[in-house]
Amino acid sequence: MRFPLTDALLEEVARFQLRSACCHCRHLRRRDDSCGLGWPNQEQRRWPLDAPDPDGAPPREVHFCKEFELA
Repeated sequence: MRFPLTDALLEEVARFQLRSACCHCRHLRRRDDSCGLGWPNQEQRRWPLDAPDPDGAPPREVHFCKEFELA
C-alpha cells in the first residue's frame, strides 16, 4: 500500500514509536533480507521513513506491507 509521506505521518511515527519497515517484521529472513512470505520487499525496507532514496532524493511516499507483523 502506498501513502504520501507527510509531516503529519512522520510526527505520528515519532510520537507513537510506530514501526513499519522490513527490519521490524517477523517475516524478514535475516540471512538475506528477503521476505519469508515471498513478497518483494525493496519498497518496504526504508527506515527511518524519511531516509533518502538510493539516488539521494527525499522520499515523497511510503510503502506499507499488508502482511507486516511486528517482531
